[in-house]
Amino acid sequence: MTPDPSLHYLSPVTSLRNLTTSQLNRILVIKEKIEALQARIQSIIASGGGGEIPTQSAGDAAVPAKRILSAAHRRKLVKALAKARKVRWAGIKGEAATDSKPAQKNGRRKSAEGKSKREKEVRETGRGLVEHLDEFGRQQGHAQLIQYLETLKIHYTEEIRGRVEGRDSRVIVRDPFHADTMPDWLKLAPEQFPALGEAIYRFADRHRDRVLRRHERNANSNGLSNFMDVMVAASKVLFVYLRRGVLTQPQVVARMRDYLNIFTGKFAAVPEEETTGYLARIYSNQSRNPEPLKTTWEEHNVAGHLRALLRVAQVVRGSADGSDASQAGSQLPMLVDQITLFENNIGLGRATAAQISRALEDYQMLTKQELALWTKDLESAA
Repeated sequence: MTPDPSLHYLSPVTSLRNLTTSQLNRILVIKEKIEALQARIQSIIASGGGGEIPTQSAGDAAVPAKRILSAAHRRKLVKALAKARKVRWAGIKGEAATDSKPAQKNGRRKSAEGKSKREKEVRETGRGLVEHLDEFGRQQGHAQLIQYLETLKIHYTEEIRGRVEGRDSRVIVRDPFHADTMPDWLKLAPEQFPALGEAIYRFADRHRDRVLRRHERNANSNGLSNFMDVMVAASKVLFVYLRRGVLTQPQVVARMRDYLNIFTGKFAAVPEEETTGYLARIYSNQSRNPEPLKTTWEEHNVAGHLRALLRVAQVVRGSADGSDASQAGSQLPMLVDQITLFENNIGLGRATAAQISRALEDYQMLTKQELALWTKDLESAA
């Protein structure tokens, strides 16, 4: 059989990447013809017949040759060729390309280049978390958002960062006095609320145990910004999704109690006991030199943030959906007494209404009217 002059013989090292689909199909047809002739030769030898080996006639050519490759195998070869051609064209265009799909983890590309500025801000500081989740849910849907929450992590750090200056330099993600409304993508699937709620609880608990408690153990005042970033972010997502009807009041109040206890703590009453809590342990370690510590707490508005989170917990406790702050002042009296005693023990002092209001603005979840209602009775109570 005379080879097709338009085809080049393939060496063992020739790559499929250099062939077109048409050339591949022609190679397969020729290969099938060769194997059919070999089968006829073997048949003549097996029968013991002599004489010349008959040549292929025009009639024989009309008979389809026996298929050696299955259709599935042929499709695989064609797909391999398509991938090879894609790589070749990418090389011609000067683009970086690979034969395999981009590496993925939990349905998301691992490449840091694919992360948005907002996601970077969320992972570094927790700021803009709710807005980021809303955007992700709108684009990907409930199921993907639930998976995303299982792996989303705000970084732990003990780097020194001035809170006031750091906050001013960050990306402003929304108007801090803009009322929260339930996004349309969330309204459309209330049946997904239980699963989404559990994912949010796990997110909050994971950061409680892996970030807040880690700061408590290390008791390094350099990590104060990071501690409050995570505390604010977790508390905000709990509060917002309570208002949206996804979470429940008892679950949210319990977690805010945890955050407050980890933030403050208790001093050891006897030598055998251990001091607990982030601020209490820092104070115990630096009580001999209180002035620098006092300056650090003032710079970070620690007193304001402590009372701000207490006020969020009181509002939630006094209103099942967190929408009514009128009963907040009378809620959680034992927790209020505990925090007041702690403030006195470390010389922190009771936060002013202005300090608490400034800390609540950091949550970016209240309108101006709501902020005024939340803080109207704080000045007289100070």
